[in-house]
Amino acid sequence: MKNKKFITSIIICAVLLILSIILAKPTIKKLNFGLDLKGGFEVLYLVESLEGEKTPTNEEVSSTYKAIRNRIDTLGVSEPEITIEGDKIRVKLPGVTDEAQARERLSTPAVLTFRNTSNEELMTGAVLDTPGAKLDYDRNTNLPVVALSIKDNDKFYNVTRRISESNDQLITIWLDFEEGDTYSKEECGKSGNKKCISAATVKEAFANNVIIQGNFTEAEAKELVDLINSGSLPTKISEISTKTVDASFGEETLNNVVIAGIITLLIIILIMTFFYRISGFISSICLLAYTVIVFILFSLIDGVLTLTGIAALILGIGMAIDSSIITLEKIKEELANGKKLTNAYKDGNKRSIVSLIDANITTFLAALILFIFGESSVKGFATMLILTIIVTCIAMVLVNRFIMTKIIESKVLDGKEKLFIGPYKKNKTKNYLKASKVYMYTISIIILIGLIMTCIKGLNLGIDFKGGSSVSLISEDKIDENQVNDILKKYEIVEQAKISDTENYYKLEKTLSENEVKEVKNALNELNIKSDISVISNIVKKDLTKNALISLAIASIVILLYIKIRFTTNYAIGAIISVLSDVLVTISIFAILRIEINFIFIAGILTIIGYSINDTIVVFDIAREKVNSLKNKTEETLTNVVKESISFSMKRNILTSITTLTAIITLLALSTTGVKEFNITVLIGLLAGTFSSLLLALYIWLKLEIHSIKHPKQKKDDDDDEDYEKLIKGINS
Repeated sequence: MKNKKFITSIIICAVLLILSIILAKPTIKKLNFGLDLKGGFEVLYLVESLEGEKTPTNEEVSSTYKAIRNRIDTLGVSEPEITIEGDKIRVKLPGVTDEAQARERLSTPAVLTFRNTSNEELMTGAVLDTPGAKLDYDRNTNLPVVALSIKDNDKFYNVTRRISESNDQLITIWLDFEEGDTYSKEECGKSGNKKCISAATVKEAFANNVIIQGNFTEAEAKELVDLINSGSLPTKISEISTKTVDASFGEETLNNVVIAGIITLLIIILIMTFFYRISGFISSICLLAYTVIVFILFSLIDGVLTLTGIAALILGIGMAIDSSIITLEKIKEELANGKKLTNAYKDGNKRSIVSLIDANITTFLAALILFIFGESSVKGFATMLILTIIVTCIAMVLVNRFIMTKIIESKVLDGKEKLFIGPYKKNKTKNYLKASKVYMYTISIIILIGLIMTCIKGLNLGIDFKGGSSVSLISEDKIDENQVNDILKKYEIVEQAKISDTENYYKLEKTLSENEVKEVKNALNELNIKSDISVISNIVKKDLTKNALISLAIASIVILLYIKIRFTTNYAIGAIISVLSDVLVTISIFAILRIEINFIFIAGILTIIGYSINDTIVVFDIAREKVNSLKNKTEETLTNVVKESISFSMKRNILTSITTLTAIITLLALSTTGVKEFNITVLIGLLAGTFSSLLLALYIWLKLEIHSIKHPKQKKDDDDDEDYEKLIKGINS
């Protein structure tokens, strides 16, 4: 029976490993990739009302959205993204190579015509009002019908009279009729047909109360209404930003990301197996399954994987492996205290569950806020992060523990604790508080220098935050910079970076128009140079900055409130200051080194915040556990708690950071241009976060607690928090 449980756990591990390897490649192939990983065209439109300065209504924006969506259908794009962002509509067309055609189709209203079955044009969409159609219901049968609003009654009456006197008495409605198109009774009016959208029988002339009947379902009637109304946009739209990514850029980025992912997983398996033996190897298999499950679920919800999604996935992998490290380290601590493997495993799991719950809930709440209030790349980051948290609970907690529980229950490894979990010994308490002061002085100096540099030179803002145009170049041959400069100099070059002999980057002061983008691209094509051009207007840069700041502020407030409820106010203050210091250090280093800050920088900052708060919560949970065991809270006992907590957490923090930073360093080593700024951001932030949760957050908490002891009034407030904590002790223990 005992051996049966052990064999069962081995079989489960083998099945997970084999399935993960088999499913990995087809799962990745089924994913929808965004522009930055596939190439394509993106445009952001500002929607304006046709009635002068009036702000467009939600209905007008929605109608415009539907009209643009129908225009996309005629382009043959398999997986377009189209989203409403207030009074703006963002359109992403992965895989589109003919940017000029896409622009023309999207911004030009569809041509609606009425024809006979011989394809002769009888009248255009000009006979209809705006909007020209609406959903209605037959008064006798209550079935859905399409009601037309006629503007030119005389024209419509004369045409329908002639049709009623014809042999077939049929009038067809077309969108974008082209030479060679012919009427087909079997195809016209069928769902999915975006050209011949309806064929109506006309038995008499009419001009008022015009309806189209056809035994429609409500969905079919709505679709026909949308198609007819797409014949003319109900609003005025204007481009306020565009972005093109050449397929070769996207393919290079995607290949490097895949290679980095494989290398990262292999390194994590080696690290976990080296430090935690059998249990580490099991956790690694679960991590592999975790990654595949995340991709499967992401594909099922029709998610589009972008660079910001990869940022969230990297954070998710760090949190997932950390969930195992937390548990394994607490099991080691129990073994070091003299417990047998079975009891050590049971107690270690019990102690770690609170840390896992608190850490994942805080990150989940932050991700939820970013999803609700964020837009575009921020929302994409939040979606992937929410998904990774859910899968962490399934693969890295439930499945991982199920397998290891079977091994423990088999008793096969009794007396072989080191084989199961690696070497263990009593943790030595070291005084890291001196290092806390050094760390505080160091980051204060960095932040001060960064502030001075920002005041003197300002931040090196990319076009996402400054407006203008960016041009990325890639060529099979060496790029002649003089020739390129001759093409771009009239658009005011403000920055030029030579990445390699075959790859260059330019930042332009001017916001290029549609024609100027075409002109630049054509000139570069003549030099056999492929180019990606992004254009950001002032409207977009203001909205992007505002949205990012609001999302981060609300997320920080929610995190603060949760920590206050689950811990105490002093913990919450320590956590927020710690996370804020990581962000400020990162920004300061960017200011000092003059590294460009662009939209991917936001994803990096979000990753830092998620990682830092997750790390800090775990450290706080260890401190809280020790504080709750104190008989008397004095300056000496609290100081010892901090020393013990830092000493215990140091190895776990470093291991988690190494596993997370492996992906970042690998991507940097592969020179992945698309995610370079993100990699640098996270590299700096994670290094800061590794130590801030230990040396800063706990230090601030200690000083606040000591202050509370010395001031009874403040102490009373903290006691209230502790009383609340005792009320939910069942959760905390």
